[in-house]
Amino acid sequence: MNRFPRPVRRILASLAVAVSAVAVLAAASHVVMPKNNQAEFGQIDASANGVMGEPANSIDVLFLGDSEAFSSFSPLQMWDEHGIASYVCATSAQRLCYTRTLLLRALENQSPRTVVLETNCIFASFGPAAAVKRTAQDIFPVFEYHDRWKSLRPEDFLGTVRHTWTDELKGFRLRKPRKVVAADATGHMAPSDAVADLPALNRLYLEDIARICREHGARLVLVSVPSTKNWSTARHNRMVQVASELGVDYHDLNTGDELVAVDWSQDTYDGGDHLNLAGAQKASAAVGRMLSERYAAPDRRGDEAYASWDDALARYRERLAAL
Repeated sequence: MNRFPRPVRRILASLAVAVSAVAVLAAASHVVMPKNNQAEFGQIDASANGVMGEPANSIDVLFLGDSEAFSSFSPLQMWDEHGIASYVCATSAQRLCYTRTLLLRALENQSPRTVVLETNCIFASFGPAAAVKRTAQDIFPVFEYHDRWKSLRPEDFLGTVRHTWTDELKGFRLRKPRKVVAADATGHMAPSDAVADLPALNRLYLEDIARICREHGARLVLVSVPSTKNWSTARHNRMVQVASELGVDYHDLNTGDELVAVDWSQDTYDGGDHLNLAGAQKASAAVGRMLSERYAAPDRRGDEAYASWDDALARYRERLAAL
């Protein structure tokens, strides 16, 4: 004789199936999750995720965004000039749902005082399906790393996840200064009352990113790097409005008092889409000064705990000299 009525038995059976499914997904996620945050272990976007290998609570400034960010912000230059310990968690074509993921990953081990979000990715649209997929991947990494079944090793079944690697350039992508494709800057940032559209879902994610920063004691700062192809007065006007509504600071390096004097005939490698090294050095100098003077980013030079940064800077200088 059954102890429970049929409706209750059905509910219990459904719960048992759900619990079993969660257990299977959790177990599979542990197996396929890279056991270290290096590309050779299968880590996706290893450069951006290299922040997880930095010593705990050693990063004072975290940069987020798409290729505009990793082409423009050089943490080692900012270290050289101001002693700022920063890291660039940027990926190509980054959407805000992934920006949120990278922010939360960094905050697991870091307590940055300032989080700089490069604004181009704020306008990159994505739909509910992409947001749901990203959430599922964050909860169950098997959805993101399912292809690793093809290269599993014994340690993937029994080993623990460790993060011991960090990118020597701290997420910056070094572009050769000799690679130049001039941009046509005619009419770039001409005065206009136009206001660019911002998708509702993007706005919700930006609000959540701002909330996460506040709850972790970090100050969110929005920055637009020089770009003739990606930035406009209409986008500038929208960012001024959104920053005011969110209660965060906004800096546009394309116009006004904060204009970076980019030479569009020399400082871009792809016709104004991204900066080359010469352009990145100008943008990094401006942002480094801003972080030091306006946001009191600590000067960590001379601190024994940051000796590895001096070593990384020496190697960075060697690479620059060899270009």
